[in-house]
Order: sequence, then C-alpha cells, then structure tokens
Amino acid sequence: MGRDKTSKSTRNRILFFAFAFLFFIIIICARIFYIQIVKGSEYKSMALDQQTREKEITPKRGTIYDRNGKELAVSATVDTVVADPKIIKNSKNADEIVATLAPILEMDEADIKEIITRNSSFEWVAKKIDSEKSKQIRKYISGKDENGKKLSKEELKGHNLGGISLVEDSKRFYPGGSLASHVIGFTGTDNQGLEGIEAVYDKFLKGNSGKIVTSSKSNGTLPSDYEKYFNAQDGNDVILTIDSNIQYFVEKALDEAYVKYKALGGACVLVTNPNTGEVLAMATRPTFDLNSPRQFATGSDKPATLEQLQERWRNKVVVDTYEPGSVFKLITCSIALEEKVTNLTDPYFCPGYLIVGGQKISCFHTSGHGASNLLKGTVDSCNPVYMQVAAKIGKDRMFKYFKTFGFRETTDFDLPGEAIGSFWGYNDYNETELATSSFGQGFTVTPLQMATAIGALVNGGYLYKPHVVKEIVDSNGNVIKSTTPTRIRQVISKETSDTMRYIMQTTLVQSGSLAKVDGYDIGGKSGTSEKLPRGSNQYIGSYCSVAPINDPQVLCLVIIDDPRGASYYGGQTAAPVASSIMQQILQYYNVQPNNGDSVSTADDTVIPDVVGKTTEDAKKIAESFNLKYSFRGKGDTVVSQEPAAGTHVRNNSYITMNLGSPAEISQETTVPDVTGKSAEEVNALLADAGLKLNAKGKASGGNVISLSQDPTPGTTVKRDTQVTVNFGEQ
Repeated sequence: MGRDKTSKSTRNRILFFAFAFLFFIIIICARIFYIQIVKGSEYKSMALDQQTREKEITPKRGTIYDRNGKELAVSATVDTVVADPKIIKNSKNADEIVATLAPILEMDEADIKEIITRNSSFEWVAKKIDSEKSKQIRKYISGKDENGKKLSKEELKGHNLGGISLVEDSKRFYPGGSLASHVIGFTGTDNQGLEGIEAVYDKFLKGNSGKIVTSSKSNGTLPSDYEKYFNAQDGNDVILTIDSNIQYFVEKALDEAYVKYKALGGACVLVTNPNTGEVLAMATRPTFDLNSPRQFATGSDKPATLEQLQERWRNKVVVDTYEPGSVFKLITCSIALEEKVTNLTDPYFCPGYLIVGGQKISCFHTSGHGASNLLKGTVDSCNPVYMQVAAKIGKDRMFKYFKTFGFRETTDFDLPGEAIGSFWGYNDYNETELATSSFGQGFTVTPLQMATAIGALVNGGYLYKPHVVKEIVDSNGNVIKSTTPTRIRQVISKETSDTMRYIMQTTLVQSGSLAKVDGYDIGGKSGTSEKLPRGSNQYIGSYCSVAPINDPQVLCLVIIDDPRGASYYGGQTAAPVASSIMQQILQYYNVQPNNGDSVSTADDTVIPDVVGKTTEDAKKIAESFNLKYSFRGKGDTVVSQEPAAGTHVRNNSYITMNLGSPAEISQETTVPDVTGKSAEEVNALLADAGLKLNAKGKASGGNVISLSQDPTPGTTVKRDTQVTVNFGEQ
C-alpha cells in the first residue's frame, strides 16, 4: 500500500513537471512567433536603423535663366556640418569638438554642445557654410592641410573631431542681386522655394534627394565593408520670358523715379510683348536682394518684422489693385468705336463739368475744353466728353465689355497671389457709375490686367494670356514643358485696333507728352486717379505706351503710387519713366529712328465715302487714300462701310466695304471735316461723302482755305445735303 502511494505521488509530480515544461515550451514558441512573425518586420527595421547610417545627398536645384540664357538663379556646391552623437559619446570628445567648432562656425558653445550630445545618431550642426569655414574643419577631420601635407600631433592636439563630418550640400545664389527679385523669388535654408518662380515651380526645380547608406557596429563605429550610394536627381531648369537687358533698363529708370518722386506707396513697371503676352520685364519698388531677402533698412536697429518682410516682397504688378484713371479712356474709346455709337469726328462739348445722376462731375480743366470730338477729347483727356460717350455706349454694353476685356477674372498668371480687382454689381451700376467708370474711377484693376487689355487694343484686337515662363528643360536639355502664346478671345475688330493705334499716337504727340521718344513713332496715354479715401491728397500717376506704333512689339505700363513733389499727374511722373525705358528698348531692338513724334498728313488719311460705288471704283478710291480694304457680303455695290467716312486713320489702315444691291444703300452720310482745306480739297471731300458744296466768302485766287463749316464734322445727314463752307485768306 505504502509503495503504491509513493508511486502515484511520483507519477503526479512527473506529470506536473511535464505539463509545466510543455506550457513553458508553448509560451516560448508563442513568444518566438510573436517576435519573428507578428513583430518581425518592425524589429528588423529597428535593427537595420541601429546597424546602418544614412546621409542625405542634396540634389542640385535647377537653374533659372532669362530668355537669352543668362543665369538669374544658380546653385553652388557647399558643405554642411553634421554630427553622430553616438560616436561622440563613445569617443568622449564633445568638449574638443565644441572648442574647435565654435570659433570657426561663429556659434555659441552651448548650442553646439546641446546638438552633439543628443540621443540620436545624426544631427545637423551648421548648414551651407562658406568655403573658408569648410577648409578649416576639413583640416582637422582629415589631419591634412589644404595642400595635402599631414598635420603634426601638436597641430591636431585638442581638435579631435571624431563623429563630425562634412556633407556636400547645395546653396542658392542670385548673380543679379535684386534684379527681377519679385519675379524670381528665393529659397529657404532647406532649398525649398518660398517666393516667386522659386515657389510656384518648386516641384520642377528642386529635384529628388539621394543618399549614402553605410553599416555600423553596435558602438557606432563604421566599418568599410558595406556602403550603398543612391544618386540624387538634379532639378529641371526654368527659362523665363524675361529679358535681363530690358529688366535692367526698367529697374534703373524705376530706381530714379522712386527716389525723385518720393513715391510713398511704391512704384512698378510692366513691359510685355502685346502680340504674345510674354512678360519682358517686371519690377516693383521698394525691392530687396535675393541673396539676403530678410536684410534691408527698416529705419530701426531691430530686424524686419514679418509684416515688413511681406510688404517688401509684395509684387505690386500682380497682387495690388488700383483705379486706372484716364488710361482706361482707351478702353472706353475702343468700345464706342467697336459698337459704332460714335466716331472720331462726332461733335461733343465740354463746359468743364457735367451733372450726372444729380451729381456734378468735373473735368480736370475746370474752365472746360469747349467744342470737341472723340479724338480731341482723348488728346485733352476730357472727362465730360467721355461721360457723354459712355452714355451712348450704355450700361449693358459697358458692363459686358468690362468682363470681355478680362477685368472680372484673374489672368491665370504664373506668379502667386494674383488679385482680381473690383467692379460694381449689375444692379448697382447706374447712371453715375457709368459716367465715372468711363474715365477709370470708382473701380479697381491690377496693373497686369490693365496691360493685358491695352495689348488687345493694339495687336489687332486679341486678348492674350500673360506669362513669364517660357520653357522647363531637364538636365539633358530636353524640353519637358513649353508655353506657347495663348489667345483667350478677340475683344475688338482689327479695324478698331488700327484706329486705336492712331488715336494713341495722336494723343501722345498732340498732348506734348513727356513719354515721347525723339525719332520714334510711339503711342500712349496717361492716367491719374485719386486714392481712397477721397480728399486724402493721395494719387496714383500712370502711363501706358506702345511702340513702334504701326507694329507694336513692346508695351510699357508705369505706375507711381502716391508721388510727393511738384506734381502727381501721370503725365508728369510716369510718362518720363516710360520715355526712358522705351528709348533704351527700341535702341536695344535696333529699331531705326525716323521722323517719329509727329502726326502729319503724310502719315495719316481720312476715310473716304465709298457707299454707292461699284467694287472696282471702291478699290481705286481706297488705294488712292493709302488704305487697305476688304469686302463682305455679296453684290457689286458698296452699301455701307466701316469705319465711317471722315474718320482719321493711319495710312495702310483697313476699310471694310459691305456689298449688296443699290436698293440697300443707306440714304445717310457723315459730314467730313473740311476746315483748313483748299476749295479744291473741300469739293473733293464733300463729293466723296455724297454732299453738295455751298461756298461763301472768297473761294478762288490767292492762298484761300475754308475757315468754318455748317453742319459740323461728324454730323449724320441725308445724302445730297448742302454743306455751307466759309472761305477766306490763310
């Protein structure tokens, strides 16, 4: 019995230990399964991190070029100081590193100590150091001087930089300093684009980083038996439409004007090719040096605030809005001509003001311009004439064209922060608003929108999308993206555009504008607008000019914001700047000067009346008046024409003749301007217009000219109406 009990007890103990051992094995297996299978990838990654070291290889940022291949932004190879705190901890040389690096890097010792003693295996100590600092540090790391001579133990004593290394890096340089600063923009310390083209095209410019992966022992030391190199991919190059020579002309002239006129609100210039929308130059004042964008005079010993920095980096051409003033009269004029609500010779009268919607709206010439017409009203920059013209255009058409010319939307320009401007809502756009908008007051646009719209007036009538990036090219020279000129829509006809060029040249010449350039045919218009709040004595002066006027290749818009001096008018402040810029550009383009700066009878002509003529006769008449022509419709008789008879245009302008049957001929005609003409010339002009001459005074012999006429030029009358002309001695 006793033995059985002992045997049973032994078996129980054996079973207990067996089950305990089995349970232990199961626990071990479960743990192994958990480590190997469940957490295997994670632990493998952790082990790899402990056993390898990675160093990032910074890619070379793409170069920014001007249209001629001149470098505007380049990347140069520099060194960055990095530390491995684990190696430094094992080597126990932190104090030597601090004592060596602090004076070289001009850093605080405590800051270096804090960095190199962190619980990590990789830390940035100083980024993008200059070459002189690199030489000094490399000397102690390699133990050799710059000539390769080995340093003595005495020279190396106290300079153990184990755990410190130099990594090749890239730093951005801007050869032009502040040239085109608001276009190009700049990068941060990590090579990321922060402003301008650098920011918008960062994904193309920055490239892809590479890395060097090396193995290490548990103590942090690095064996040489494993190293893998992953190449960095350099960024793409960006080629701008900017011409750095024109940009220089612009900035030089703008610098002088900014100081001369003490422009408290700043100043800006935009130069474009109106036939393509390409931006040739864009500048804003005040400016900044791209190599040190945060450093400029602030009037204080303290560094610039964020608000001051953002104001200095602000591109006025793109992000600022302003009331365009009388430059906008060119838009109103083109609408009136396109809609045929008036012509250049229709009579108007300026008493010095008009009462519109119960409000007295004055002309700047308060005593009035007297008898006028659309052409003279533009030359005189007469508000009452334009208010009367706007009344003929009407609310609906004015509202429609404001949108058609692109003022109700952004231009989708390359640079960031583009504004739209403001205009009245349809229900708020009434009689008074229609009047003031005709001469550019009460609403806002951006300089970019204004230049784009004026470009359409002179290039044949097409609105082009403005752009500043021409191409993006990879490191092998392959074009990966190209910008071609984009026509958005046609806003006016070619005939109206031809007339607008004539009006712009006449305006520049006859107004005695300071924007003229001796020897060159240029067109332009000044503008002056009062800033809000009204009565604050703050104004914006502007001038827009185009050249050569017969085939415009350059458009220049100058804006002087809140000038302080003898005058604030655009014709006195902005016009001379436009003249200086245009003169240099035309000479740079090798445009040969001619008699220029005058509108003479040799260079212009008057549209004849060809209504009722056969196609063959109409051709001969058009050619005799130095006009190009086109026919529209079917038939062999001209039943109507565009522009109207009596309209002054440049030689080689177009006259469009609508064909039909004699029964469709209009019984009305327009009285031409015959004042100052000889009796023979008067007779011919009236006959061409289908009118009869009723001569008074002395009509033959001596030097006789017409002194006055009735009806006045531009009046619409029935054909065969008599026009009374008074002749006298010249």
